[in-house]
This record gives sequence, C-alpha cells and structure tokens, in this order.
Amino acid sequence: MIRVLVFAVQFLFWLLVVRLVLRTLARLFSASLGATRTGAPRPPQVKPAEDLILDRVCQTHVPRSRALTASVAGREEHFCSTACRDRALAAVVHAS
Repeated sequence: MIRVLVFAVQFLFWLLVVRLVLRTLARLFSASLGATRTGAPRPPQVKPAEDLILDRVCQTHVPRSRALTASVAGREEHFCSTACRDRALAAVVHAS
C-alpha cells in the first residue's frame, strides 16, 4: 500500500516538473517571436473612415460599402435594406 502511495506521489511530482518545463519553453519561444503575454486584450483594429449614405426612406445612415443601390426616378439612390429599397420603388410606381 505504501509503495502505491510513493509511486503516485513520484508520478505527480514528475508530471508537475514536465509541465513546468514545457510552460517555460513555451514562454521562451513566444517571447522570442515577439509575442507578449500581459493578459490585456489587444486593441481593436482601426478601420479607415468610410462615408455614410442617408437612406431617404427610413432616414438611417449606412456605410457606403453596405448600402444597396437602385435607380429611382432616373437617380441612383442608396438604401439600408431591401425593404426600404422596395418601399421607395413602390412609391415611384404608385406615383406614376
């Protein structure tokens, strides 16, 4: 019985030693690659500013890259969603 306990304690000791060595090596390699482990979150990536387009139906500002476009009464209009685009096109059809 005592042999089993001694073996278990030795096993746990060597397991902890191996874990400590592996963690130390991992920290050394990550430090050599320029990575820092401060625990602080990285700042968000700053994207360049983008023009905002006003949706004339719901008065929502939408980034130009996400805006839907349609030709309404011969003019190119920008919309935030398909619902607003369809509403604007339906208004032109009913007005005619």
